[in-house]
Formats: sequence, C-alpha cells, structure tokens
Amino acid sequence: MKILDAHTHLSGSETGETAKDIIACMDACDVDISFVYAPLLNVHSWELSDEHLQDIRLHNDYCSDLCSSYTDRLYGFCVLNPVPSLAGGSLERAVTLMTAEVRRCYHDLGLRGVKMVPTHWYPNAPELVPLYHEIAHLGMYVVFHAGIFMDGQQGSYCRPTYFEGIRQVPKLKVQLAHLGWPWVDEAIAVLNMESNIHGPDPANWQFRADVSFGPPDDWQLSSWQRAVDSLPPTALIYGSDLFWPTPPEEYQEKYLYPQRGLFEVSVTNGHITSEGSPTRKQMREQVFFQNALNHWNSAVHKPQRPQAAKEKITTSRARQSHRQHTGR
Repeated sequence: MKILDAHTHLSGSETGETAKDIIACMDACDVDISFVYAPLLNVHSWELSDEHLQDIRLHNDYCSDLCSSYTDRLYGFCVLNPVPSLAGGSLERAVTLMTAEVRRCYHDLGLRGVKMVPTHWYPNAPELVPLYHEIAHLGMYVVFHAGIFMDGQQGSYCRPTYFEGIRQVPKLKVQLAHLGWPWVDEAIAVLNMESNIHGPDPANWQFRADVSFGPPDDWQLSSWQRAVDSLPPTALIYGSDLFWPTPPEEYQEKYLYPQRGLFEVSVTNGHITSEGSPTRKQMREQVFFQNALNHWNSAVHKPQRPQAAKEKITTSRARQSHRQHTGR
C-alpha cells in the first residue's frame, strides 16, 4: 500500500545527513511521500515581533534546502504567519509582509506548500483575502492548523467555522489539520458543504481534513468514527504530525499502526465496507495516499523545485517537539 504522510514537521535539530535519515525512515515504513513543514518558531504563545521576521525566512530557507535532494519524496512547505505584531500591530501590513514572503518562497525557494497557524488573527478576517488570492494564483497548497493549539492559548482562533471565509477564494485548496479537534463535528459540517457548493466532483472541492492526532486517547476512535460515518472517503487524509528526526520503529508504533488500526475499526463499526473487499482496499488507499496527492495536484500548477542553500542554515529558535518548553 502506498502511503503519503501529509503532516510532518522539521524541528531544526536535524544534522548533516538529515534528508537521508528521513528518507531511510520513510523507506523502512513504506512511506512514499511526506509533506514537510518548515520549523515552527519556539516563541511563547506566538508573541512575535518584527525581529522574528528573519527567523521565519530562515526557517523557510531551511525547509527548501532539506527537501532539495529528494524532490519526488519530500514536499516542502513554507510557514507563514501574518500576526499583527510582526508589523507594529497592523494585520494589513503583516499580510503584505507574508504576501512578499510567499512570493519569495515560490519563485526563489521553489516551494509549493504553505503551512499557517492562526495565532492572534482569524482566518476569516477580510484582511487575509489578498494573501489567499496570491497563494491560489501562484498555485500553492495550504495546510491550516485547526483546533486547540499546542500552546493552549491560540485555539480560539482555529475553530473550523472560521475557515469558511476561505471560500471567498474558490481556487484555494486547503487541508484542515487534526479534524479540528475538539470541534470535530464542526469540522465535519464544514467539509460536508463542499459538494453543496462545488458539486459532486472531489477535484473541485476546496477542503480536505487530515486525521493526525489531536484528540486524547479516549476520543481518537470516536473522532475517526464520526468522520468515516459522515464524510465521503475522498475527504480524509492521513497525517502523523511528527517532528523529524524520528526512528522507524517509533514512526510505526506511535503513528502509522495506531492510525491504520483506527481506520480499520471505524470502517468496520460503521458497516461501511466489509473486511477483505476491494472497496475497503480502495478506501484505505484513498485515505492513506491518494486523497492528499489528488488535492495537491489540483492546487499546484508547476512541480516544486526546492533550492539547496549555499551555506549552512542555523535555526536556533525552532520548536523541536510538541512538548518543548520555552522557559518563560
């Protein structure tokens, strides 16, 4: 079975042979493609200032450099954050800065993916629409964090219904992470509107959702169950939400096998398709590979061309895990 992991992070702690190490892990776990996000900033509650703009750019350079050796396996994503504090408190000026950065990432770095985490800005704010138009015009694929955020203070910006404003830009292709947990039902409602708005062909839909772990243990199966019971199988995407580097055994035991198990149990419990049937096999291949790739191809006009850096890039302010403490 082919696997596309649509949600992985660079930690900035990778060294020397990092890209080879990632590929080695992917090969050992039969993962064909990974969406690789530039390192997040390790800043308390994402309280950014203009001094962090250079870090954002460096992290995007870092991602491009790492992905440049394996362009058919590692799909690079820049990280954009139009937080007003980057521009003296002005959301409009922050959007202008990030519009310039996404152009640089596309033209100079060769990246075709964008990761955004709404922090101190709402994704349905009118000021964001020009940035969305530019991303769609360039032909880039966007992953938004949806649901409670890792710092425990930004989740209120990430409720699934706030992403409905993206429909003002019909050509923008979006992946909502974590199925919006704890607002799983709300995320399902947003995704279920796709066929009403864009018709029955999934190629025309704007939204997919990844099922990377967000819910705590007791909620994982019920979240999967609601999703497979209520959404078409073309709407869901596998993602691990890991931080590289990760050894193969950890990848399998902590991410891939649990998600496969949750998929199989929820499909069986929902009486959606029987074990061993061609329909079950097709659905599994859609969720774990084809849906993300199809969505990417519908967004991206030209192949990615990530660029190798001319000198070593340091990322001293990179977040290295979900549980990293800032000391503040």
